[in-house]
Amino acid sequence: MKYFFWRGSTLWCRYPLPGKPWDWSTKLKTTGSPSDRKRCERDGETMLAALRTEVLTGRLFDKPTTVQAPSEYNPKFWRLVGRYWHYHLRFTKSGANERYHLGHCLRAFGAMYAKDLTREKIELWRQEMIAGGSSVNSANNRFAYLQSVFTWAAKESQATRRVLANPTTGLEKLPGGKVRTFLLTPEKFERNYVLLRDGLRWPGVKPDKHCGVWSIPPEPRFSLFYLALWETGRRPNEVSQYTWEMVHLQTIDGRKVRYFEVPPEITKTDDAGRAIISDRLWREINQQAWRAGFVFLNAEGSRWKHWDRHKRKLERMYGADCGWIRDCRRGFVTRMCEGEGHDPLHVRMQTGHKTTSIFDRYRIGNIRNQSALFGDASHTDWTQKVQNA
Repeated sequence: MKYFFWRGSTLWCRYPLPGKPWDWSTKLKTTGSPSDRKRCERDGETMLAALRTEVLTGRLFDKPTTVQAPSEYNPKFWRLVGRYWHYHLRFTKSGANERYHLGHCLRAFGAMYAKDLTREKIELWRQEMIAGGSSVNSANNRFAYLQSVFTWAAKESQATRRVLANPTTGLEKLPGGKVRTFLLTPEKFERNYVLLRDGLRWPGVKPDKHCGVWSIPPEPRFSLFYLALWETGRRPNEVSQYTWEMVHLQTIDGRKVRYFEVPPEITKTDDAGRAIISDRLWREINQQAWRAGFVFLNAEGSRWKHWDRHKRKLERMYGADCGWIRDCRRGFVTRMCEGEGHDPLHVRMQTGHKTTSIFDRYRIGNIRNQSALFGDASHTDWTQKVQNA
């Protein structure tokens, strides 16, 4: 028992051998009786002696090894989606939203094997969505989620769990997608802001005696949150998580500048940044009675998460193009770049856009500036100009 010891009912050996750890199991188990324990110890001594003999003669390394080529990984599509969620998507901040949209792919291809999913079937699936009334943008978005699953499955770390064929390769987005060009102007924002802040009373007589005096009740807490989106240009999910601990004050060129020190934990791009607080927004924030926790609270005392009912108020008054949450961000970019002429780099730092291509989508004035190249001012008679020269 010089090199042997017991771990529970299994006999272990502590003798260094090539290819074995310092402590390794002999896989000899005892029933617990003294005679059986002695039998296991004798068998262990015999095993160790045989292994030592093979090491000395060199026969321990001469054992032929056969390496079998791994078979092609061909799971069902729903397993690919499950692995994509478990190992990648649940760690991203937009994972819950993407998981919801992956349901369209699962309903169409969940029971199919990965190799059976061809480009022709994907194209047929997209055309069926269009024929069923789905918009081109919806079909392209659902195809993008399907594409992300196969892209991840072809590049994940485990070599034996990679899909060799990607059926989405070579397929482009369907043409004809709509680009939202609605611009929330300062006049339309002020109209919405006043309606949300002050509300609207019933004109004349109420419809019935059970109605309150308000046709649209005022919501000053939400109007402040709506104003913050317009003045900062940041994402609504991020602004709703701003706390008083993030507010900082700094003096720059004799001017007091207040800003939110935004941590990467609450941003969509995982990048820390600073959101400057305008003088108008600070005057409204400074009137609040609390100085701890979230800056923008709803009536229940928690941060804003749902605002559909407020959107319906504006739509009932001003129609579908009333100007909503994402329009505030788009209007901020266009107002600062096109209306006030600020440097787009500084505007992008304020809004927190990670790439220029996405930032340009929010800058609606680009189309107007490009079309001005061929306006009346550009129709110069260059022939006459050359002749005069």
